[in-house]
Amino acid sequence: MKKNFLYLAFLAILTISTSSCSGTINTVKYSVPENIAQKKAYIVSAENSQYIQFKPGVVLPMVGYIVLPDDSSKEHEIIGNTDLVIKNEVEKYGIKAEIVKKDDKLGDFDFLIEYHDTWRWDFKKILDKLEIVIISPEGTVISKSEYNIYKNKELHNFPTPEKEVPKMIKELLEK
Repeated sequence: MKKNFLYLAFLAILTISTSSCSGTINTVKYSVPENIAQKKAYIVSAENSQYIQFKPGVVLPMVGYIVLPDDSSKEHEIIGNTDLVIKNEVEKYGIKAEIVKKDDKLGDFDFLIEYHDTWRWDFKKILDKLEIVIISPEGTVISKSEYNIYKNKELHNFPTPEKEVPKMIKELLEK
């Protein structure tokens, strides 16, 4: 009986600790247009993603597990479908959105959306950092939002664009 109780207590603590480690979103609005619901936007698809190579921690006797600092991220082919997730979320706000490449010739638009993503490995590729920037036709930053996995990268809820982009777009577009 006591063994079962300890097992259930461990599972409860593990569930609470991993579900509460979801990273942070920081959004800054410089100037949001009043009639944003009637806008046309281009989403500039990233040319590549950044990737942080997996580095296991070290177990030291009588000390425990030590998390080693990350190496710098490196360029990697595109990971995931972040541009499509952004497009789908933006369209929920009544904004006509189109995904383009960096050097594509653009027609009339009311704002650009650029993003930069960094990934890491933890049983599968997970989102480490995502920055979404909304830019006016004149090149002025209207608003930007940045998602960061938290400092303890060992416990997380396996963040993906599908989980984080909706929260970021909501903060970027809602008044």
